[in-house]
Amino acid sequence: MKNKTCPYCQSKIKSNADVIICSHCGTPHHRECWDENNGCTTYGCTNNPATEKKINVNYSGANDVGDKTIDEIKKSISGINEIKTILCPDCGSETEENSVYCRHCGYNMKENKFPDSDAKKEFDREFKKRYREKVGITRNRFYLTLGSFLLLTSAVALLFYISITKLNAYFSSDEYLIKNTIENWKDAWEDEDISKYKSFMTDDYEYYGKDGKKTELKDRLKRIEWTFKNYKNIRIKFTDYKLITDSTTSENDRKILFNQNYESDKFSEKGIKTLRMYKGTETNGEWKIYREFFD
Repeated sequence: MKNKTCPYCQSKIKSNADVIICSHCGTPHHRECWDENNGCTTYGCTNNPATEKKINVNYSGANDVGDKTIDEIKKSISGINEIKTILCPDCGSETEENSVYCRHCGYNMKENKFPDSDAKKEFDREFKKRYREKVGITRNRFYLTLGSFLLLTSAVALLFYISITKLNAYFSSDEYLIKNTIENWKDAWEDEDISKYKSFMTDDYEYYGKDGKKTELKDRLKRIEWTFKNYKNIRIKFTDYKLITDSTTSENDRKILFNQNYESDKFSEKGIKTLRMYKGTETNGEWKIYREFFD
């Protein structure tokens, strides 16, 4: 009774509803609707009380009631109108002998099938078709999502690889190594570590102060060591680094220019510092300071 509508009340017939099926046209009804109409409500059906009944009178089989009493006549009519029934091959219930449909289950006794079997097959075909379409859409959506995820993952991996490559290139570049050497040299100066301070200089190191006088490595170290003993809270700040390229520079000989601000408890000084740095076999491939100018 799935998706069937009672023609009397025009409402859907639920699966657990009390139902009567017209034995002539096979239309299902709610039992209360059938009882209220006193029969089928389908237009033109012989079981519809509103359909004009044609009475074929067979005079050859007429009974002579000449001198019979009323009770005898009623008994005679009752015998003539006795309805013959047969058993439904599907549900086993009794229904009228000439019925096309079982009034209990709707089985078509002429064609030996349920009236909605073709519709059920069509419904199953349509359901399978829509299911396949839905599965196809779901599968396509999954592949699209998977493809987008893989594309995004690949893009992120590529960007990460490019970033790492650029970082590795920068950290191994001379620009980074030179600046890192200068920062470590400054830290040793602030930490008053004369040995570490010396490790960033070549043996032929020379210093030129604001007076233009040359000071060699040995004398420069003595001067720095003296400041360590006499000055406290030494703080040095380097800013505005510039890597200078001119006719005096090369791949292994660089010029670096920056601002220097020196402060301690007894002395402070600001100026422009210029360093000449060299990298070669003599320095074990490390950048070291061989000239220092302060203006």
